[in-house]
Amino acid sequence: MTGIQRRMSKLLKNDGKLFLAAFDHPQIYGTMEGLEDTPRLVGELKDSEVDGFILNPGMFARICPKSVEDKVLVLRGSVGGTMLGTVYSDVHYGIASAELAAQLDADAVLVMFVIGGSKDMESEIELARVCEEYHKLGIPVIAEVLSADYTRNNDSNLVASGARIAAELGADMIKAFYCPDFDKVTSNCPVPVILAGGPKDADIVSVVREVVSKGAVGLAFGRNIFQSKDIRKTIKELDGALR
Repeated sequence: MTGIQRRMSKLLKNDGKLFLAAFDHPQIYGTMEGLEDTPRLVGELKDSEVDGFILNPGMFARICPKSVEDKVLVLRGSVGGTMLGTVYSDVHYGIASAELAAQLDADAVLVMFVIGGSKDMESEIELARVCEEYHKLGIPVIAEVLSADYTRNNDSNLVASGARIAAELGADMIKAFYCPDFDKVTSNCPVPVILAGGPKDADIVSVVREVVSKGAVGLAFGRNIFQSKDIRKTIKELDGALR
């Protein structure tokens, strides 16, 4: 078994499903309600139904090992600027080396893959580059598909095409936004697909049930969890819909 196979097996150890709590938002937004103290929140959720966490490099060293000994850890390995900037970047660059990911004992690395912008080719080259780098040390890559035109992030054709392109370039798993024909995404993608976020005006539990029935193997939710009025209840309901 290769390092990638071993880590992928760990990611999907819970009956082939993956439930991630995405706590990497402050890299973009800075201060955020609900993530004032990320290490504390991770510790509070150590015995919850979530399988693991998505964290920025700076948070890994601040997490108590006992808080995560039974969880998977995904390193957020790319940046595209902050909300304080004036322009949305249509290419996100890797910031965490494979050596750093290995040193932090990350089970996988998450990178953003922006398509359809003025730097579409550069975005492809960057994804292929980081996949090759992480794969040398046996670390799987999760590619989150984003549109350069943010209004198209729920477009079925764009999401499906972006997922397939990312897989062709070496991604081991895809994190994709909800779209009405989610089965089009999964049926055209040779690697596992998990749901990113969720429609803000929808019943997210029903959305999870829907995408799972259409081939999704998991989810990675952020604000729907850390800004929930009852985090434990939300996690339990989402986990029930996933399994």
